[in-house]
Amino acid sequence: MVVPFFVSVYLCIKTKMATTRPFAYNTGAPIGGTTQVGDLAVGNINQDYSTNPGGIPWWMGPDEETGYVIAIPVSGNTQPTPIFGVTASVGFLKTNILTDNEFINLSEYVASKNGTPQTFATASDASYWLTTNGYWNSYVPPPTQTPTGTASVTPTVTTTQTPTNTQTPTGTAAVTPTPSVTNTQTPTNTITPTVTPTNTQTPTVTPSVSPTTTRTPTPTRTSSTPTPTPTLTQTPSPTPFTSLAGSLLFNGSNQTLGLSPGVTFGAGAFTLEGWFYNNSNFNSKGIIGSPVTSPTGCMNLYFANSTTITSDKNGGGGSFSYTMGSAITTNAWHYLIYNRNADGLTAIYIDGVRCTSTSTDTLNYNTATDTVSRYYGGYWPGYWTNMRMTIGTAVYNSSLTTQVNPRGPLTSLGNTKYLMLGAVVTTDTSGTQTVTNNNGVTQTSNEPF
Repeated sequence: MVVPFFVSVYLCIKTKMATTRPFAYNTGAPIGGTTQVGDLAVGNINQDYSTNPGGIPWWMGPDEETGYVIAIPVSGNTQPTPIFGVTASVGFLKTNILTDNEFINLSEYVASKNGTPQTFATASDASYWLTTNGYWNSYVPPPTQTPTGTASVTPTVTTTQTPTNTQTPTGTAAVTPTPSVTNTQTPTNTITPTVTPTNTQTPTVTPSVSPTTTRTPTPTRTSSTPTPTPTLTQTPSPTPFTSLAGSLLFNGSNQTLGLSPGVTFGAGAFTLEGWFYNNSNFNSKGIIGSPVTSPTGCMNLYFANSTTITSDKNGGGGSFSYTMGSAITTNAWHYLIYNRNADGLTAIYIDGVRCTSTSTDTLNYNTATDTVSRYYGGYWPGYWTNMRMTIGTAVYNSSLTTQVNPRGPLTSLGNTKYLMLGAVVTTDTSGTQTVTNNNGVTQTSNEPF
């Protein structure tokens, strides 16, 4: 049975029976001392990963001695971890046992989730496909033609009758096999299985020069290479919160931000997210819209009341309402995620909790939304920070019932069309929009953490 295994560990210890290694999500240049597989950096030298080599966080993978591991890059840092409130950019899948069939089944599962179903004839084929498609994996082929130390390789114990040289093999590769497991398909040599708990040198068998009983030692599998697996390596314990740059304050009566050229949400996947703080009430309070130019077909998003958020296509093109299980409180920071998958499955999350029911929204919002903090029915009263609009990609998965709030500043992704970090009123960190401050929106030091 294949079991998904997602874990992030903060202390890596190489024990007699455990092998782990560090991973990081890296879309930049290769980092020294690592091997790059797609968007994954894989540590392959013994160093302190708590120093964040390459300026990025590192995560320890699962034990590779008990099952084959596949590492998966997770863009958007949305992979849940066992630590409450902490997410990662690397996920892991692991088989229950170390067999080719288990590994093939798991690889075919990954390929299916990738949208390119595969049928692999061998585990090596599966490993090659994973690597070429940006997934690191720990599969190594089993040793082949390994001597068993029988009479066919090791001479039978006999008594030499004369002091002549016995044709006893010297300790060559025929007696001391070099396990093929060291020739891994991964670009590091950090996984070198060792069967015995200590390094065992295979004695060289010398010719018998006296009528004594000569025994050839039973071949012992030993490591053929050093094991530079990061040992006792402290991977970063992420700071519980990374301070934000501030927030923007809107008065709820006439203050807005104008965006040019604006954000066209289109007919595909998208995500709008950010931290908000309402200092009044939630009745008809705008998040985004186009109340000035009022083009038909743009997106409006607003709070209808303290439990309901509504989206609509401007000009009567259709609307959807999302109801939360409990009322959203005023005078407190909350995190909003408005996410549409590529298939139209749409959900809203407040503080990581999904609305009571999702919608299938396949509307084409085909004109630009150009205003932050207002829609046609009302203005926003309070603060916003780290508002990000990503178009063409769903940062989250609407089929999940929970998400994890970010614990630091958001970053601009490949398809981000607006990113407000709260440091400067008219700055769009994505570099897409020209931002206009209408009627005196102010920058403040108020922030969620």
